[in-house]
Amino acid sequence: MILPATTVCRTEFDLWMFSHDCGYASAAMAAGMVGVVVDWEWRDKELRQAGRDTEINHATEEDLRLMRMAVRGAVACRINNQPHVRVQEARRAAELGADEVWLPMVRSVTEVEECLAVLPPGCRLGLLAETPEAMGLATQFSRLPLSRVYVGLNDLWISSGRPHLFSALIDRVVERFREEYTGALGVAGVTRPASGSPVPCRLLLAEMSRLSCRFGVARRAFRRDAGETNLLAAIGEIHAAMHQLSRRSPAQITEDRRALEILVRQLEFRRAELADRAES
Repeated sequence: MILPATTVCRTEFDLWMFSHDCGYASAAMAAGMVGVVVDWEWRDKELRQAGRDTEINHATEEDLRLMRMAVRGAVACRINNQPHVRVQEARRAAELGADEVWLPMVRSVTEVEECLAVLPPGCRLGLLAETPEAMGLATQFSRLPLSRVYVGLNDLWISSGRPHLFSALIDRVVERFREEYTGALGVAGVTRPASGSPVPCRLLLAEMSRLSCRFGVARRAFRRDAGETNLLAAIGEIHAAMHQLSRRSPAQITEDRRALEILVRQLEFRRAELADRAES
C-alpha cells in the first residue's frame, strides 16, 4: 500500500528489461539489472495498438532458450493471453527455463488461475494490469501467489479511453490499485533520471517511490539513453535517484506529485487541442 508521507519508503527497487539481445542483456545483468523479459506477446497487438507508438516483438522459443543459456540473472517470458494459447505457452515457457511467466491483458482471475495451475515449482507468475477489469481486481490478486504486477500504461490508455498515456497516474486509478494490491508493483517505464519525454523520468521515479513500487521496467527509452557503453552509469543513476526519493520530506513528496499532475494535465490539453484541429 502507499506509505504515509511521514514514513521512509523502502529503497529496494529491482530493474528488469525487455531484450532479445543476449549479449546486451548479459552486460546489463553484470551492470545491475535483475532480470530480462523475452517477449512472445504479439497476437492481436497490431490491431489493438494501431496508430500508437508502441513496440511489438515476435520472439520465439529459440530466443528464450538462448537467453536462458546466456544470462545468470532472472529470465521472464511474456506470453500471449488468448484462451487457446495462454496455458500452452505458460507451460512451454517454464519448460524452456523461464523463472517467471508474465501474463498480459488480464481481465479475470480465472485466466490467472489457469496459468498458475500449470507452472512447476520454481517458476512464478507475474501479471500485466492493463485493462479496466484488471485494475478492479487488486484485492483478488493480493490473495494469489504472484511474483509481481506491472501496470502497463499504453494498453490501459487504449482500453480505458483516458485522455493521455499518463492520465492513469494522476486520476487515482493506479493509486487505488496500489492501496488494495500488497505485492510487488511496477508501473510505467524507466530510463536515466535526467532523460525521458514527454514526462521526465525523475518525475516518474518520484511517483513510483510514492507508490512503494518494488521494480521498474526498462525498454526502448532506456536502450536509447543508456546505449551499450553506459549501462553501469545508467543503472547506478536510477538506483541513486530511488534512494534519494525515498528520503524526501512530506512537502517534497507533495511538490513532486503536484508537478506530475500539472504536466500531465498540460499534455491532456495539448492532445485534445490537436484532436480538435484534426477534426476541423
